[in-house]
Amino acid sequence: MKVSICGCGWLGEPLALHLLDLGYEVFGSKTSQDGVNKIRQRGINCCEISVPLDNNSDYPYFCEDKDKRAFFATDVLVINVPPKLRSSDKQSHIHNIKTLMTAAEYHGCKRIIFISTTAVYGDTKGRVTESTKPRPQTESGKAHLEIERQLLDTWPDRSTILRLSGLIGPNRHPVKFLSGRKDIEKGSDPVNLIHLTDCIAAISRIIAKQPPSPILHLAANSHPSRASYYTQMAELAKLPLPNFSLSPDSHENGKWIDASMTLKALDLTLVHSDLISLAPEL
Repeated sequence: MKVSICGCGWLGEPLALHLLDLGYEVFGSKTSQDGVNKIRQRGINCCEISVPLDNNSDYPYFCEDKDKRAFFATDVLVINVPPKLRSSDKQSHIHNIKTLMTAAEYHGCKRIIFISTTAVYGDTKGRVTESTKPRPQTESGKAHLEIERQLLDTWPDRSTILRLSGLIGPNRHPVKFLSGRKDIEKGSDPVNLIHLTDCIAAISRIIAKQPPSPILHLAANSHPSRASYYTQMAELAKLPLPNFSLSPDSHENGKWIDASMTLKALDLTLVHSDLISLAPEL
């Protein structure tokens, strides 16, 4: 089976290497030739792809480029392209991802997996399941939800959406940015995080067998308060401690992602289900 990964960054590159180990044919993409060369040095087929694909028409551009044709002529396309951090134009991001879907359709891709975010749930209170109605507040959350809807409309029965909670893993942890800060809001709110290892395992299961539900999401099973969790993580990492403002009823009413249905659908047991037991990998 051939798998193409659009976006071989912090998540996409180790996913590609894992899939190679499993025996898949893997094709990745980067946005610069320098990035392409580095990925190829890891043994991954790769081509340069930037979005939007073409200002006029996607089709002629890709038909002329053999590597890009090969990228989109795949069994499974994993779209892992987050919006730019400083971009407030959600419509441009929606358009960019739509061009990827169009090229995939044109060149014979069979399935799409879209890596989305639990930010689509916004400030929903309490337990959040895969069937909870999204109500995003951020521009990123709104853009992701619109892309999800377009994907489900245009790729019915051939697409899976995986909403990821906050990502942690090698060289990535929110405690780096919270360390030493004062009066951080929502200290009593539950934490919703997921480790890179578990993300890769979940995506691999979806690739191997399309689950019956088109919408899945991931978070670790433990949901300590932000104050207790990030204070302990700062201590373990020997960083200045953060200081949080606490609301007595916030933990009860705060959003917590229940991924039990997803884990059951994928027959998956998380490696890092207990967040407190894992020190930051800084």
